[in-house]
Amino acid sequence: DMPAVTLALRPGASLAITGANGAGKSTLLAVLARHIDPTSGRYALAGESVADLDLDRTRERFAIVDDEPHVFASTLRENLRLARPGASDADLLAAVDQAGLAAMVAELPAGLDTMLGTGGRGLSGGERARLAIARAAVSRRPVVLLDEPVAHLDHSTAVAVLRDLREATADRTVVMVSHRADGLEEFDSVM
Repeated sequence: DMPAVTLALRPGASLAITGANGAGKSTLLAVLARHIDPTSGRYALAGESVADLDLDRTRERFAIVDDEPHVFASTLRENLRLARPGASDADLLAAVDQAGLAAMVAELPAGLDTMLGTGGRGLSGGERARLAIARAAVSRRPVVLLDEPVAHLDHSTAVAVLRDLREATADRTVVMVSHRADGLEEFDSVM
């Protein structure tokens, strides 16, 4: 059983939750995203119990970034548009810039049309993390949930990725869970 959690977040706030593996951090994110519902207590969005809200409409409020972002065997454009199919190239390039990938994309001979994944250009761990950040930026979803987003990166890369992530999501509510202390200074509060 997960311990009781009392948490109130105002729109635009950022919170990092730390703790040992198995402490329930990822379970908390799953509850927030409504992948599972709490067995007790109350969870409300804008004062309304999530139990009274449409499940799909509630889930549409959340962008999720985890420690193993998937790269699909498709173009960079389509890998980004997964987050918002109607996004324009200008939206995609703005998100790429926010996520710290502009220099990489500028070096790609086919730009957004570059094939990624199987049979295409491979991405480093840092580039994959930044691709996930760009997807979250493209999504325009008001809440970003981060589940160990820099778990497999070295300290300096993790700090740089989290700095770019916070800049890219400065106008959104962000909750990150991590067992590492890297980049915590980028968040309004740490629990």
